[in-house]
Parts: sequence; structure tokens; C-alpha cells
Amino acid sequence: MSGALIEKLWLKRSGEFRKEVTPYFGYMAQSGFPLFMSFIVLSSAFGYIKLIHDLPEHFPITLVGILAMFPVLSWSPLRTWLTSPDLVFHMPREAEMGSYMRRSFRRSAILTSLLGAAVLLLYWPIYRQGDSEAGFWVLLLFVAVIRALNLWGGWQERKLAWSGVRRLLRFLRWAANALTLAVLLTCLPWQAALFLLLLIALFVVLYRLPDKHSYPWERLIEEEARTRRSYYLFFGLFIDVPTMPSRSASRAYLAWILRFIPNRHRFTYVYLYTASLVRTEIGGIMLRLVVLFALILYWFAEDGWLSGWGAAAVYLVLLQLIAVQLAGLRHAHRYSVWRHVYPLPETERTSSLLLVDRWAMAVVAFLTWLPAAIMLLIQGLVVPAFTALVIAYVQVLFIRPGRLRRKLVDDDEE
Repeated sequence: MSGALIEKLWLKRSGEFRKEVTPYFGYMAQSGFPLFMSFIVLSSAFGYIKLIHDLPEHFPITLVGILAMFPVLSWSPLRTWLTSPDLVFHMPREAEMGSYMRRSFRRSAILTSLLGAAVLLLYWPIYRQGDSEAGFWVLLLFVAVIRALNLWGGWQERKLAWSGVRRLLRFLRWAANALTLAVLLTCLPWQAALFLLLLIALFVVLYRLPDKHSYPWERLIEEEARTRRSYYLFFGLFIDVPTMPSRSASRAYLAWILRFIPNRHRFTYVYLYTASLVRTEIGGIMLRLVVLFALILYWFAEDGWLSGWGAAAVYLVLLQLIAVQLAGLRHAHRYSVWRHVYPLPETERTSSLLLVDRWAMAVVAFLTWLPAAIMLLIQGLVVPAFTALVIAYVQVLFIRPGRLRRKLVDDDEE
């Protein structure tokens, strides 16, 4: 297979994936999810404009720049569209895969560079109000260089033979990005350039030391499967999608919850749904959202926007986004064959799901509310803080169970 045919294969697979997922975007649009996101964007834009027009005297400009840019610059996704049969049909042609991978690298470089430039544009009005040492174009050049280096570093890590070494070097790369940004935002450009050159030399040596594969087929296939799984997990919140093998994680920091579920027949589904929440992608997504939304609400509450009512409104909207993610739990064990093999308490399935959903949302609602509530209470804004919590729990305890029950009935009828 020539390089031109290999390149056409990449184009064919990427086009097939776009055709495959395009209908699901329509279902997502009908769900009202874009409306929620629009509200978040508008609320964030309002708060951001207010912030840059009245930047506090001791605002942590450098820290905000590091937190905003280093995840974007460090993240190095790579869509290759590879699947397990490629190990048989294309692995013998490994030497001809160069043009195929160039397409993947080009796509990743363009998308992540645009994202990095967008974050820099948002950060620039804040950076220029401090003791800035570099101009915008200098920063943009550094961002482009760092982005390219991370794309190269991510590829080197994918080729490493040992998972432990790969995780260690990825951690060091992300830490080096944060350190480079700190130097870039606080020192002269030539000093930042010299520091970056030293880090490049260090990582060139580090990447040469461990054992590596010439072409990480299994790693790329696993990464592609994980990306597709994430897409379908998201679309599964709005409509039934083709089932894919789920990916579980032990999460020992949450698995202890399972020990408190009684070992009785009628609690079987409570245990199964709780384990699914703790160990699957749904739990991971919810954990990340809770941390992110708690941080956003803390900033809104610290600003005291609209005497605290702005933070309360944003809290209720963000909680709905978490609820949308948790709704995907109802699809767990829906098509499991074990329901018909073992004597599971089928009549308890709906009530068990409602119980797990209610407890999960109650805990998430409190954890997300707490950082904002502390700031509101410090400012004496007691009424909006507790009003938001009361409304949230009314929805979690009384409104949401009925809606979820109706969705389960509709699912069973379908």
C-alpha cells in the first residue's frame, strides 16, 4: 500500500466518523444542552468583562495565566482512527505509515494551536495590566513553540514500553510546562528562551533513556477507542447509542463507599449502580466537573456579583449540567445479560437507581455549593447562599426523581 493510499485511508476514516456522529449533535441540540452552555458562556463573559475593567490590586495575574494556559499547552490528543484489525492488515506496512501519521499530527497541531491562541487572547487583557515583560506576539511565539514541543513529547511518551515510565515523564512534562509559563510571565523573554532551551535538552536526554517501540500500535488503538468511548458516553446522555466496552478504574478514594452497602439481595442493584458510578467514566467526568464548577462558583461568589444572587443562579445552572452527566447512569446494566441469568431483584432496579441518583446528586450539590457559600457568608450574603441550596435540594429530592422515573418508563417502552 503506497503512501497516497494510506493517506486516503486516513481521510476515509475521518469522514466516516464525522458522518457517524453528526446525527447525534442534532439530538443533543434538541435536548436544551446548548441553551445551558450559552448561559454559562454569557455569564462567564459578563463576569470576565467586569473583572478586566476592575482588576483587584493584588490579583494573581501570573498564577491565573499558568492555570489557564498550561493544561491547554500540555494536552496532546492524537486521533489516528486505528482499530484492532489494523494490527493484522496494516502492521506489516508500518514503514509506510509516515504519511498517515502526518495527517494525525497536522490535525492535532492545528486544533490545539487554535485553542492555545484563544486562551492567550482571553488572558492578554489581564496580563497587560501587570508588570508584563513580553508583548503579545512574543507570547504567541512562545505558545506556538511550547505547543509544538508538547506534541513531540506526547508522541515520544506514546512510544515508551513501560506504563509507569510513561506516566512519570508525562507528569514531568506537564510540570515543566507550568514552570516555563511561570518564567515566561515573570522574566524577560531572552531569559524564558534560555530556560526553555535547557528544558528541551533535558527532555531529549530523558526520552532517549527508556525502552521504546518504533510504532506504538496498541497504545494508539487504545487511545482511539477511549476517545470514541468518550464521544458515545456524552451522546448517550441524550439518546441511545451503539454500546461500546466500558472502561473502569479502581478509584480507591471512592471505592470505600461500596463497603457501606448492606450485603442483601434487595440491595443488589444499589451496589451495581454505585459501583458503576464510582468506577466508570461517568464518575470520572462528575469528579472533574465538581472541581471545575466549585472553582468557578468560588470566583463568582468572591466577586459578590448581583449581591450574591448571580453566584446562586450560576450554581443552579451548573448543577443541571452535572445532573445531565449523571443521567447517563440509567443506561448502565440496561442491556446486561446477567440480569436474566442471575436471580436479580428486577422490581428493585428503578428504585435502586433513584436512590443512588438521589444520594449522588445530594453530595455533589453540597460539595459544589460549599466553596461559594463560604465566600458569600464571609460577605454577609446569607440569603442567596442558603436559598440556592434549598432550591437545589428541592429539585434533587422531589423534582428530579419523578423526571428520572418517567425517562426509565419511556426507555422500557422503547
